[in-house]
Amino acid sequence: MDKPNKCELCERADTYLNFHHLIPKALHGSKKFQREYEKDYMRENGIWICKFHCHKTLHSFYTEKYLGDFLNSKELILKDNRMIKYIEWHKKQRRVK
Repeated sequence: MDKPNKCELCERADTYLNFHHLIPKALHGSKKFQREYEKDYMRENGIWICKFHCHKTLHSFYTEKYLGDFLNSKELILKDNRMIKYIEWHKKQRRVK
């Protein structure tokens, strides 16, 4: 997937982006996740999100295991109540260069 020019969660374009693995890298060696997903899928499937905002917040709200089990797609993240509230708040914040 090519790197977009804005965060795939909050849609801000004025920030550094980094790749969020939808199956966290810490779980790639887990037998459970290896049974459910192919290695290439776990390595390549993810979204580009704000490094210092959405990504940091997502990992502060949830454990790696919770992310892998329950928030393993962009659609699931965007339906999560905590993330909905965070993204709504974040979109209202002053833009920084």
